[in-house]
Amino acid sequence: MEKLQAALEKAREQRGTTRVSETRSYRDASGMEGLQDDLETRWAKLAPMPVDKKKLQRKKLVAMDAGRFATPYDMLRTKVLQTINANGWKRIAITSPSPGCGKTTTSANLAISLSRQTEFRVVLMDMDMRRPALAKTLMQKGVQSTSDYLDGRVTFEDQATRINQNLAVSMNFAPKRDPSELFLRHRTTELLDEIEYTYRPDVVLFDMPPMLVNDDTSAFLKNIDAALVVVEAGVSTIEQVDLCEKELAVQTNVLGMVLNKCRFQSDGYGYYSNYGGGY
Repeated sequence: MEKLQAALEKAREQRGTTRVSETRSYRDASGMEGLQDDLETRWAKLAPMPVDKKKLQRKKLVAMDAGRFATPYDMLRTKVLQTINANGWKRIAITSPSPGCGKTTTSANLAISLSRQTEFRVVLMDMDMRRPALAKTLMQKGVQSTSDYLDGRVTFEDQATRINQNLAVSMNFAPKRDPSELFLRHRTTELLDEIEYTYRPDVVLFDMPPMLVNDDTSAFLKNIDAALVVVEAGVSTIEQVDLCEKELAVQTNVLGMVLNKCRFQSDGYGYYSNYGGGY
């Protein structure tokens, strides 16, 4: 673990301010003075997503309202905000060692919990294109996918939807072959910059593929500031977790680990596996 920690610290030092200056130069572009006045209009143009809270709860989306079941995600929200604010991070990838760990449920609940801060703008994007799950988790149907936007076939405004006024969601409705090629394109980086320039989100969450099943996540990491890893209690192994940390540390910062599907009692608070909570 000492070697792993040293690798993490070295990667953070190497990335540091260099990454900000290299990949965030668009923030200094001209014309920003008038953008703030247009933000509400730009967000309002995103189609509202129909939401049935009771049905979403059955899909383990429990962060719509504050309460007992939302508490684990609200605690995660607070820790994430404290860390990203301290480091100036904005783009966060959420991944896992293998399928079935609950990364999509965690991504959606975290995004929803963040969006309950009404002055806080959040973008959630489905980047798990081989096995997209975000649309199913949110119980949505559609035609135009995140991959269509990144391929230049549609605009973000035409493809994305919003929950309330401050959470924009970009989903995939069909699988895509070999998305790593799409992720490696320079144009993909430019389109992500365009979203950030146009909609000025406080945080962008990317629901990524599991790390140990293909190279898609690795191909995308150049576009993010940090990664959060969701591990499944009793299933994900220490070896898998260590391997994910080491691979992430080469390219980005490790925001932390979420222990999902864990049941325990502590000081009167319970976090339950059937809600995907627990960390």
